[in-house]
Amino acid sequence: MKKISSFQAVKTLLVAGLLAATSLTFNATAQNTDTHWSPFDVLDDGNGPYAYFADPANWDSAVVPGYTNSNGGTVRVMVSQADGSHVTCVITNDAELNQLMIGAGNGGDVVVTNGANVKTGLGTYGGGIQWPGVGFPDGPSALNIGPGARFTCGDHLWIGQGTGNEGTVIVNGGTLEVHGQLGAGWNGTGGTNYVTIANGGKVLLNTWAGQTLGNGSSVGIMNLASNNCSVIVTNNQTGFFPGLVAAGKLIAYGGAGTVTWSYNPVANITTIGAKPPTNTFTPVITVQPTNVVTSYGNTVSLNAAIAPESVNYQWLFNGSPLSNGGAISGAQTATLTITGVSTATIGSYAVQITSSAQADQVTTSTTVGVSTSGLHLYPVITILGVPGDTYVTSASTTVNGTYTPFATNTLGSFAPFYLVDTNSPFGSKFYKTFQQ
Repeated sequence: MKKISSFQAVKTLLVAGLLAATSLTFNATAQNTDTHWSPFDVLDDGNGPYAYFADPANWDSAVVPGYTNSNGGTVRVMVSQADGSHVTCVITNDAELNQLMIGAGNGGDVVVTNGANVKTGLGTYGGGIQWPGVGFPDGPSALNIGPGARFTCGDHLWIGQGTGNEGTVIVNGGTLEVHGQLGAGWNGTGGTNYVTIANGGKVLLNTWAGQTLGNGSSVGIMNLASNNCSVIVTNNQTGFFPGLVAAGKLIAYGGAGTVTWSYNPVANITTIGAKPPTNTFTPVITVQPTNVVTSYGNTVSLNAAIAPESVNYQWLFNGSPLSNGGAISGAQTATLTITGVSTATIGSYAVQITSSAQADQVTTSTTVGVSTSGLHLYPVITILGVPGDTYVTSASTTVNGTYTPFATNTLGSFAPFYLVDTNSPFGSKFYKTFQQ
């Protein structure tokens, strides 16, 4: 790693003069200020020059910007440099900023990494909310949110401002949260702006609008580049997506994959996902498992046949992964065996098959049921929730009585989860289910 020298002496004199000239003004009243990215301690690891946000020497005020300045005014943070001379601003620490403009006068580049949590425009300390911009008003500019990092916008996030001022946001394993509108190409004339989500990245949006991916002249493209990334939007937004997919503005795997979406009315959220393009490594189920009706105490097997053979298996019970133990064996093989069928093993089963050569090539079998002959009147609780969330169900013999937890379940999909209470098949019971 080499350190690129700069004009420290000149910069020090300029900063000293600036502070001296303005000190009387700031002492009188709180005034809002602008802080500009002016990197001095520049590093280069062979992938381009960068410097750290938390280093005071990298700001024209010689102070690391925060939400307010020393006189109580708010700070507008501007990261911009002449084209061809960008030094990436690397944020590795948590930060709360009044407003962050990545591209103001010229373009700029910011990387949020090391699990940093950056909040901007949230109206902290009683201030008003402010939009952040990437390539807005100036570009080309880029924001990269790395694994475990989070970037939260209290208001709109504007990406791009027409030809020559494009913006790019890459959510590379991190989380982007936008409380206002997301606008990639919402403003300006011409130019193409990008939002790419990859490596388990997640985008959380409060709303979706007709100009979220472009205003008709300026274009926005959202690319879900892996099957473990997602975009989650409040309310039912599914009506927007068929047209965006047809126009090539909402794509998966760079256009080679398939965009998926679903609406969960209970959680009131729309989830956008991606399926990879099929190839020679895609598991093909040649024999699907079938429903089983048996008697209590019997041993039954569920089987799936796969091509190609180099795959990994994971059987699911009511949407959740199974592990070997107790009545279950073969949970990671082509054949699942249930020894001594009981009320605890009655339910829905499926197998998820993953290519051992290419981990994003996943195929899931049809869902089948294991049930028993005869009539058993047990209460069934239907749970509609968010995949990955855990729900605790409690029961009481009276509506205002003491509720005792008896089941904890983590949902594997948006499909209804059916919980059978086999503890007491007779009499009345009342149930409550809460997210853990």
